Amino acid sequence: MAYMVRERGHIYTYQVDYGEEARVARIIVRSDAPNAEGLFLVKQDGSLEPADDKPGFGTNRLRADGLWPEPPREAVADAREIAYNKSVAVA
Repeated sequence: MAYMVRERGHIYTYQVDYGEEARVARIIVRSDAPNAEGLFLVKQDGSLEPADDKPGFGTNRLRADGLWPEPPREAVADAREIAYNKSVAVA
């Protein structure tokens, strides 16, 4: 499921994804302007880890600090559930 957030005149789309990492889920973030994609890894406790240093992802050129806006709570909740299910499957 995708979630959209408007910030500073831009629309950011957050896509929750299983990803290839064990025990975490991905939230991929894209902007409405030509830009790299951002990545957050979500653990089963709901904590977020920016991971825009992974291949294929990058910093947000629309902000001076290069950071991507945090995903909405609903996206984090969905990703947390995925991370939990992945952890149970590995155990």
